[in-house]
Amino acid sequence: MIRLLPVLVLAAEALSFKERLIYLLAEWSYLGVFAFLVACGLGFPSPEEVALIGGGYAVYKAGGGWGACLAMVAVAMLGVLVGDVILYSIGRRVGESAERVPIIGRHLTPDRMEQARGMFQRHGAKAVFFGRFLFGIRAVTFFVSGSMRVPLTTFVLMDGLAALISVPISVILAWHFGGQLELAFLWIGRLDRVILVVVSTVLLVAGLAIWRRLRTQPVLPGATSAAADGAAPAEAEAGDDAAASVAASERADEATG
Repeated sequence: MIRLLPVLVLAAEALSFKERLIYLLAEWSYLGVFAFLVACGLGFPSPEEVALIGGGYAVYKAGGGWGACLAMVAVAMLGVLVGDVILYSIGRRVGESAERVPIIGRHLTPDRMEQARGMFQRHGAKAVFFGRFLFGIRAVTFFVSGSMRVPLTTFVLMDGLAALISVPISVILAWHFGGQLELAFLWIGRLDRVILVVVSTVLLVAGLAIWRRLRTQPVLPGATSAAADGAAPAEAEAGDDAAASVAASERADEATG
């Protein structure tokens, strides 16, 4: 109850729902961040960024340094992955029947499900990576990855790589701007879009570079000579067959004559 007193006082002020959650999470620190992120994976109607900002703000409020900040990053990573794997497991269990899932099912609308399937058809398992940066279909992407039987190790790898980019940056920014949460909201609100654009650009440039290298790769001299060597015996064999055919024809004519 003592922990909740500052939150009740703040609730009386003109604070947004997100701000109240952040102050509440800051009071419960590591445990609150972990539990909140798992709840987000189970359909709690709030973006994960609220928990990440709350975690960074908790470290700032406690006067913690880099060690405490990195510990919060580790806890947040664990909470993110646990929540995502639970949602993946639910999708793997119920398949396409999203409406059978209590609470979560109402967020898994047919339009969102179709959008997530389209991402998997275009990008394969990489859709898990990109889906983490798309608020609105993030949870749907994880559910569909389970229903489409993406291997668990591949799912954890793609999801973990994406989380390793967004989670530490969000927590560190919230810790750095702890005295000005408005700035933290501003920067982290743009973070996913910026990361998605940067990653997509890097992948596109790398793909074009590989394609150009393969297209302009010269033919090795050994391959040309090997092809010529392979053609020469074939031509010689064809010539021998033709000569044998002519000789057989001449012998037939002599026998007839």
